[in-house]
Amino acid sequence: MLNKQQLKVVNSNDHFIFLLAGAGTGKTTVIINKIKLLLNKGVMAENVLVLSFTRKSANDLKVKLKGFEEVVITTFHGLCYNLLKDEIKIKIVEEEWLVSNGFSLNDLVKIGLYKRNNKESKLVKKYNHFLRENGLLDYTDLEHLLVKKLKSDRAFKNKISSKFKYIFVDEFQDTSIIQYELLKELIGSDSKCFCVGDPNQSIYSFRGASEKVISKYNKDYKASLYLLNINYRSDKEILRVSNRLISYNKGAYKFNLVPKKKDEGIVIYKCFDNGKDKVEYILNEIRKLLDLNIFQEEIAVIYRNHHFANELKRELFKTYFDRVNFLTVHQVKGLEFDCVFFIGLEEEKLPFKGENIEEERRLFYVGITRARHRLYLLSKNKKKISRFIIEALRRKKGDKKHL
Repeated sequence: MLNKQQLKVVNSNDHFIFLLAGAGTGKTTVIINKIKLLLNKGVMAENVLVLSFTRKSANDLKVKLKGFEEVVITTFHGLCYNLLKDEIKIKIVEEEWLVSNGFSLNDLVKIGLYKRNNKESKLVKKYNHFLRENGLLDYTDLEHLLVKKLKSDRAFKNKISSKFKYIFVDEFQDTSIIQYELLKELIGSDSKCFCVGDPNQSIYSFRGASEKVISKYNKDYKASLYLLNINYRSDKEILRVSNRLISYNKGAYKFNLVPKKKDEGIVIYKCFDNGKDKVEYILNEIRKLLDLNIFQEEIAVIYRNHHFANELKRELFKTYFDRVNFLTVHQVKGLEFDCVFFIGLEEEKLPFKGENIEEERRLFYVGITRARHRLYLLSKNKKKISRFIIEALRRKKGDKKHL
């Protein structure tokens, strides 16, 4: 059963749409229903292209569109490969091979960011030369090559744009500038384009994702703006904390998540003198949760970086809590759990030293909006409590309750 917001966008007939869809508001449900409506009206399945950010999300969409296999559901990289494989010889370089040939993981992150933004450096030149010498390409090369092919070969462009008359882009806030250029080339004179995203969950700038893409698209195509802000995932108190936190970010697309659920939910903040006390507290709380018949799989421990969690992970595996989820904030995107423990909430850890403060705040926001019923926010050093804790727990006018 779709709510009024969801029905409005599913039934809309605008050529260009941007759906501003907050965490837990049913954006996938809207995408699936909109595609099924088009197909029921006689649109050919092979004329529908759905671009998603990860293979996992693309596969999830394929499962939900079972029976409509001719709909093309892929990532940007997958699309580039499929459209170019008959045009050029493609041999994709593997990360492990690059590392074994002297490029560190940190180097590869920097290279990827520069290439997606069309920038050069000595490191990028060295890397590109290395690929050329070995007859290799990376996925960013494929994006650039496809854009170039679409711009220079009119017959090829017409063939592609006439095939994909209905284009859907999920997780639009994670799109890079080069991917947006590719989208523009895919859009033909008769195309309809439906982009879905949430600027509050834009957390991949290190991969070249750009918040500016949403504004560019809305301006370039005078897109109609629709909103989903009724949250089906989290209890009220978790949403109050989330809304308070993200209100500190500037931006053109401000909105509050509105709870559909009537339960209050639980948000607990604790600060510990040492790591041992923190570990003991989490172990005891997990035991209590299991006594409440909450499955281990419905419990997640979230952190900014892997090394923050190693000690705790060792302890949990010793105590047979081996099905509890341990995830970085980037890994947790798109997931949800009954109970979330968010650890490492100190200055210089989250926000991480030297990183963009608004993106770090969005990372925290993504983490806390994964929780359905219980959210534990944990710090270890009273002198270095994350500013985000203070922002999230600070009472604001209109709040029903102060944590």
